[in-house]
Amino acid sequence: MGVEATYDRVAAEYDAWVGEGSMLADATFEELVGKIEGQRVCSVACGQGREARYLASRGAQVTGVDLSESLVALARRHEEAKPFGISYFPGDAHTLEGLENESFDGAVCYMALMDIPDLDRAVQSVARVLRPGGWFVFVITHPCFKTPATGDLVDHVNKSARRTVGRYFDEGYWDGPGLHNDALPVGAHHRMLSTYVAALTRAGLVVDQLREPQQFDRQPVWREVPQLLYVRSYRSTQFSSDTGSGGGRE
Repeated sequence: MGVEATYDRVAAEYDAWVGEGSMLADATFEELVGKIEGQRVCSVACGQGREARYLASRGAQVTGVDLSESLVALARRHEEAKPFGISYFPGDAHTLEGLENESFDGAVCYMALMDIPDLDRAVQSVARVLRPGGWFVFVITHPCFKTPATGDLVDHVNKSARRTVGRYFDEGYWDGPGLHNDALPVGAHHRMLSTYVAALTRAGLVVDQLREPQQFDRQPVWREVPQLLYVRSYRSTQFSSDTGSGGGRE
């Protein structure tokens, strides 16, 4: 089952889980995005619009794109109920078809890049739509600690936990733990950390900040190792948008 069909199938449950018309609250993400008032920002794989609403609330002009038409429909419904001036379109993150070259000051992809099959195509498309010097912030499950073979060793007596990691080098799709305590199985594409960095480099994106926040409000193991990886990069002025893909919006 492809990503589109998977999220179409669980769209309503996913919307309820993340808070329906809610807005993202993530201090680390907010720090990396920074001041964006007046900027044009693309929310790649925007889902039901939670991150897009946050960006718009900070004064950005936001365009959201997602492969799942069901999630786009939910995002539009939330926009109608509480307008932020966000434009939502069904579209493929691999191409961002219909978005003009160098038309955005920034782009975000929140907890979705590991769901996208072709990392290189997606990152190159993001670079294509960014102006020279434009920024790209993405958040993923930490590839070093969320692999096809991980487990937790919890010491309830000493209130500590350890993470065991295996099959780190086995890149590819896997039916990993689902969202919302496995209630929403969606799977993901495991990639090494170096694979993400190499894809960014090939696309002309330069990493300038990484964050691995410690999470005290989650399971004990996430106090010991990071659950999420936050990356901020910017488009090199030497990158040519002509190397990216163009076309019309789907």
